[in-house]
Amino acid sequence: MKDGVIQQVADPITLYDKPKNKFVAGFIGSPSMNFIEGSLVKRSSGLFFNEDNFQVKLPEEMAAQVANLEGQEVVLGMRPEDIYDKVYATNPSPDNTITATVEVVEPMGSEAYLYLTTGKTPFIARVDTHEQVEVNTDIELVFDMAKAHIFDATTGETIV
Repeated sequence: MKDGVIQQVADPITLYDKPKNKFVAGFIGSPSMNFIEGSLVKRSSGLFFNEDNFQVKLPEEMAAQVANLEGQEVVLGMRPEDIYDKVYATNPSPDNTITATVEVVEPMGSEAYLYLTTGKTPFIARVDTHEQVEVNTDIELVFDMAKAHIFDATTGETIV
């Protein structure tokens, strides 16, 4: 509920996997979903989300659903647990690999929260606590774009 209005009624897994809007997406999950502003751009190899300091390729099914929004501002939603250190990622795609700077490492026991920045956008990744990551260093990260969300930049409603 937001401002007295029910945003979505569903079981917790549905709310987590298929949020109706940014409010619901950010409300459920800890740490909450990252929201990254950017636009959709077409390249010869497919449709990409462009943050200015990085680009990641949308899966074909997702790209087909948002192809009409090419050039428009959107918000990419990525959960911290869907962002992996490239060193530990299985078959990392160069199209979904970005570089970010580690600002803070917060050990939480069995996992650690990495507070990162692209130079434009701060975001959080949740990784294994045994990963040796140093503050003020650049790290290559892989976005699991199969788990990404695209939100309308104006309304906050889920597009896909």
